[in-house]
Amino acid sequence: MRRTTVCLMALMLVGAARAEAQQCRRYVGGRVMVCDRDRDHDRDRRRHGWDRGPVEFGIRGGYDFEDDQGSAGAQIRIPLVRQFALAPSFDVFLGDPGATWQFNADGIIKPDALGGLYLGGGAAVLRREFDVLDGEETKVGWNLLAGIDAGRIADTSLRPFAEARWTGVDHFDGFRLVAGFNVPISGFRR
Repeated sequence: MRRTTVCLMALMLVGAARAEAQQCRRYVGGRVMVCDRDRDHDRDRRRHGWDRGPVEFGIRGGYDFEDDQGSAGAQIRIPLVRQFALAPSFDVFLGDPGATWQFNADGIIKPDALGGLYLGGGAAVLRREFDVLDGEETKVGWNLLAGIDAGRIADTSLRPFAEARWTGVDHFDGFRLVAGFNVPISGFRR
């Protein structure tokens, strides 16, 4: 009985210490106010735009209308501030003629006022046959993209997305539709 009482008292002390560690005290109007540090910290982060959200990893598939071939790839989204993220991606093209692979180093802007819509652009490194005489070459160009992020599917962490992507390299201009799923890999939030 004595051992049980001691264990219960120890658990209550640990719980009280933990609750005390999560609270702070402020002087407001000459009175001491108890506040919740976590809640105040989150409010400050949102107010200053520091609430970046989680880093996300995704798989994707698409279709290149210029070369009439499919693509498969992966991406990662690294939020820098709440409405801007770096979004590098890599795609392999599935077909004999046309491009072999493409690496994209994009930035995306996702304004809160537009819901899940986003716009972006960046650099593209494309491996393809630009000239029949020279064979395959790797060249650097640009990307423009517009897309939509859907919400999470039910209670899973899957977030579907779809985007239209324009790529310009040398004298090649390509258009591709891409769709896939992103999954948070850090700081999962509901």
